[in-house]
Amino acid sequence: VDLHALSSTNEKSSNMDDKEIDTAKMQVQGQLAAQYIQDVMQKVTDKCYAKCVTRPGAKLDDSEKVCLAKCMDRYLDAMALVSQTWAARAKQQAMAGQPGLGGPGFQ
Repeated sequence: VDLHALSSTNEKSSNMDDKEIDTAKMQVQGQLAAQYIQDVMQKVTDKCYAKCVTRPGAKLDDSEKVCLAKCMDRYLDAMALVSQTWAARAKQQAMAGQPGLGGPGFQ
């Protein structure tokens, strides 16, 4: 570990103003969101392809196309429901003053 590099990084970050820090946070959040979307799409593709495409070929037949469309819709609907439920529970816990989901009280 390069301690000099770490200390110079800390010095630079301590010189950042609040606007620069907020901008950096937003960039990181955007990158994390993009990575999450990419991961979800890869999972959907892998799972639905394995389920719906039963034989190799140059083209998808109509039944494979229908299966893929339905599979993707179901998977994304399920992901949306899980996200909504998770957010609602986190909000309830925050309003009740309990530790957040995934926080210190999460086990």
